[in-house]
Amino acid sequence: MILKTIIIGLCIGIPDGIGIFFAPGEPYKKEIFVAAILKSILVSLMIMQTLKAGSRWTKGILFGILYGFLLSAVVFLSKGGFQSMSAPYVIPAGIIMGAVTGILVWRFSIPKK
Repeated sequence: MILKTIIIGLCIGIPDGIGIFFAPGEPYKKEIFVAAILKSILVSLMIMQTLKAGSRWTKGILFGILYGFLLSAVVFLSKGGFQSMSAPYVIPAGIIMGAVTGILVWRFSIPKK
């Protein structure tokens, strides 16, 4: 169950972080890419720990949105908030990726009753 959840986070984190390679002038592309993958794995593990057997899929999505938002807000604030030109796009992407992660974790990692 944990391995499936980590793989889900990995699979969601790769497309989430790949966009950094299209940002001209960003000196830490590899580090940001790895951080995006780790963030997605963390979101998936948090969702897995929150959901219980028999939880509804809507709970998976809602917890995914919550955790995706919170971790994206950390990244947003650490990059300078609204003073950064690229940081405002981090939060909407984190919310969407969190929702997708939530439904995938619910579907593949949580036992059904």
